[in-house]
Amino acid sequence: MNTAVTFERWEPGTSSRALSEALFDGALVIFDGLRPVTRLVDRVRAILTATFETEQPGLAERHLSAPTFRRLAMQARAAVATDAAVARHWWDALAVIGYQRDRTWLDQIRLRLVPSRDDIDHRRLQTVPPHRDTWGSGIMAQVNWWLPLYPLARSSTMLLWPDAFRQPTANNSGEWTFEAFRKATQDDYPLLPVACRRPFEPGVSVLIEPGQLLGFSAAHLHAGVSDASGRTRLGVDTRSVWEPDHRAGRGAPNVDGAARAQMWRWFRAPRVQGEP
Repeated sequence: MNTAVTFERWEPGTSSRALSEALFDGALVIFDGLRPVTRLVDRVRAILTATFETEQPGLAERHLSAPTFRRLAMQARAAVATDAAVARHWWDALAVIGYQRDRTWLDQIRLRLVPSRDDIDHRRLQTVPPHRDTWGSGIMAQVNWWLPLYPLARSSTMLLWPDAFRQPTANNSGEWTFEAFRKATQDDYPLLPVACRRPFEPGVSVLIEPGQLLGFSAAHLHAGVSDASGRTRLGVDTRSVWEPDHRAGRGAPNVDGAARAQMWRWFRAPRVQGEP
């Protein structure tokens, strides 16, 4: 594995098509200093502070019972997913980058809370095994957006396997379906399709700063990792599809995915002019 992976810094307003083509070619792109992203970070931090009643929500797991932490974490996730200001800042950030709202599909905005304690075992609060998002969505024009809210540690962040971008990885995307996931009454059905075995090579740790925004193709193999530090990893992510990419057939190579359908239902369609 090449551990000296380059994270490319892009200027906002660069050609949207050029950016998409770079992402679909495997580029890992970082945007620095976007004002809407700064506002987004501040807004989500305020939600976390209000929910956990502390200025250091990352340390809240140290004094809360597992049931209380789970309840507050899910409350915070719901608040972020439905907050109008959070949505506005995301749309503003994408517009500055070059993906205008009237031409962009956007997935739900998700607050990620990954506690370090093993007893906080909610499926939505755990690290995710190695996977490609395209295994579940079936949409090769999908771009992932990821940002931390507080400083990251090598032992608690996201891992990427860039060398696997064009290398097939055994996975269960051919068996997994969203319908079966929704009907499952227990947590024994996987949250999403994953690799059948962990890659032999060590992943590349993503150690960007709060306020930096990482964009990468949803076809990249990636996973989460956590530690026992007593600190919860907190971040925000979402996914998008630029309509011109979809119409033109642009997208990442599908080297091993077997999704049974394209999950456009996960995305909000581009807003037409005049729509609130």
